[in-house]
Amino acid sequence: MLRMPSIFTRIISGEIPGKFVFKDERWVALLDITPANPGHVLLIPVAEVQYLNDLPGGTLAALGDRLTRLIAAVKKATGAPAVNVLVNDGSAANQAVPHVHLHLIPRFPGDRTLVHPKGTPYGDGELEHWATALQRAWA
Repeated sequence: MLRMPSIFTRIISGEIPGKFVFKDERWVALLDITPANPGHVLLIPVAEVQYLNDLPGGTLAALGDRLTRLIAAVKKATGAPAVNVLVNDGSAANQAVPHVHLHLIPRFPGDRTLVHPKGTPYGDGELEHWATALQRAWA
C-alpha cells in the first residue's frame, strides 16, 4: 500500500508553508498552528517515522541537544517560567499525525492549560505488579 507523506514531511519539504524556529539535517521546529499557549512549538524529526523507538540512531542521539536548546528558546521568547514537553507516541496515545513530534508548550502560573489528566492511584498490589512487569520488559 502506498503511503502519502505526512503533513509534517510536506511542511519540511516546503510543499506546505510553516513558521520554522530552526531547520537542520535531522530536526526541525515549527510553531503549532493551534497552540495550547502562545509560543507552542513542535519539534519534528526530518525522518518520517511514527514511533520514537523507530528513529534512526543519529536522529535520536541529536534529540537531547535540540530539545534542551528549544526549551531554553521557548522560555526566553515567551517569558514562560516552565515548559511542558509532550509526546503522543502512537494513535492510541492521541497522536494525530503519524510522524514523531514533541510538543513544547510554554506554561505560566494559573494558565489552566490541561496537558495531562489526573490518574487513579494503584490498588492493592498493583504498583508492585507493574513495577515488576516493566523491569522484566526493560531487561
